[in-house]
Amino acid sequence: MALAMARPWKHPTTGIYWLRKRVPDELRTLLGKTEEKQSLRTRDPAQAKIKQLEVLAAVEARWANLKAGPRTLVQ
Repeated sequence: MALAMARPWKHPTTGIYWLRKRVPDELRTLLGKTEEKQSLRTRDPAQAKIKQLEVLAAVEARWANLKAGPRTLVQ
């Protein structure tokens, strides 16, 4: 059985592709939402796949910083 890869979601009215990703349980209270949604600003499916990887990397990096918790500033 093959694993399903995340793919861009096409808005039914506008045809613009979006990234949709479920927020991890440990970050739901901190973010105040259950799903992360962001427009990929394209109607081209090939370009949407590329942009999805870029946006997904940024979202994952932001979540990793939130999971790490507060850090002290050092000069």
